[in-house]
Amino acid sequence: MNRAALIVDDDADIRTGLSLILRKNEVECGFAASAQEALEILKHQHFGLVFTDLKMPEMDGLELLRVIKKRWPKTIVIVITGFGSIETAVEAMSAGAYHYITKPFFNNEILITLERALYEQELTDELIYLRAEVEKKYSFHNLIGRDRQMLEVFELVRKVSASTVPVLIRGESGTGKELVARAIHYLSDRKKKRFLGLNTAALPDTLLEAELFGVRKGAFTGADMDREGLFVQVTGGTLFLDEIGSMSPLFQSKLLRALQEGEIIPLGTTNPISVDVRILAAANLELEEALRSRHFREDLYFRLNVVEIHIPPLRDRIEDIPLLVEHLIGKLVEEQGITPKKVTPAVLRVLMSYPWPGNVRELENVIHRAVIVSEGEEITHRDIVFKDERFVTVASSDKFYGLPYDQAKERAIELFQRDYVSRILETTGGNITHAAENAGMTRAALRRIVNKHSIVVEKENEIEKTNQDES
Repeated sequence: MNRAALIVDDDADIRTGLSLILRKNEVECGFAASAQEALEILKHQHFGLVFTDLKMPEMDGLELLRVIKKRWPKTIVIVITGFGSIETAVEAMSAGAYHYITKPFFNNEILITLERALYEQELTDELIYLRAEVEKKYSFHNLIGRDRQMLEVFELVRKVSASTVPVLIRGESGTGKELVARAIHYLSDRKKKRFLGLNTAALPDTLLEAELFGVRKGAFTGADMDREGLFVQVTGGTLFLDEIGSMSPLFQSKLLRALQEGEIIPLGTTNPISVDVRILAAANLELEEALRSRHFREDLYFRLNVVEIHIPPLRDRIEDIPLLVEHLIGKLVEEQGITPKKVTPAVLRVLMSYPWPGNVRELENVIHRAVIVSEGEEITHRDIVFKDERFVTVASSDKFYGLPYDQAKERAIELFQRDYVSRILETTGGNITHAAENAGMTRAALRRIVNKHSIVVEKENEIEKTNQDES
């Protein structure tokens, strides 16, 4: 809620007197001596409230009111004038004024109007927020999957949603960690309060602290008014902190204190504020390395990791891919009015053979593109483009039309060999011996494929190089 008011009056005494009343009630004040000056200020700074005089030179208060309601319709405008009449009051209210006060005004009248306006603004903000959340259609059912691992995730989500304990959600990028966090929130008793998420990797320490804990006016250059942090905005609700492994050790200690004490200290003050927030955190699989290197505090880790939910990568639950594809196409049809499309069995086989390094997020991008570029009612292999360009959809024979059968077969085998060996070498860090063992073939046979297709073996160790002649 924006507790900032712009006072517009050509009388300096009125501006000063009104600001004294408002500031006693923790309202930050800005000033304009004319309607033109007020409009210029409003272009660069947001005010939740505007108190404006009615009679001013050049542009009067009614005209200013109409411009404000057109450009910034959520701004609450209160008209104050010494020329009170029923006609002008009706005209001001018809133009969108929240209230109409005549001079000389009483302090209590200003305070009552102020409190009512702020309360109405709070209700309006909450209504806008709730409508936006409904439109996003976040729900437990948007967690798609029938794989055994995902069913276990669903069951764990149901269980932890009934409590208020912190949860650490683990998984690769693109697996849907925030979606799991939202499901926990909307299944919990906090569902009527706010859910807000923040990617902690996107902000340096100072901005991260300001974003989470808030700022007091004058805390640093540019802090020209008090600003509430997410911990206060989400009081009674759920705060989702993504990529926690990227936080500096210094900020980790401040976050740990906030979780232990149940209070935060905004930048620029030493006065703590009590907060009631449920914390859901997320991290990728590199968090263990951060713990081993002591870049991430162990005590904070255990504070956040009361319950851990691990989301499997998409390549480990390929049975869910047809279900996800159907869901994603249906979502696009509903949201964008796109003509429904079907996916051929051959394309599904290709999608299920791809390793999906970007997980569900990558699948969503691939399907989105395919739906847009496809012609007709079916999505074919021509519409599928993968981020990893080395992956060749050899399952589609269209790529070899025009070639004799023997040549097409040889070409398909070459493509398969190059892709298969490249990938298995990646998993062993370039160790030929281990790759051959994993593939169930001799090292000499694997080496012949490497040489035949000029496959680059990264980080090949000296032993492998020495043994190369033996093959």
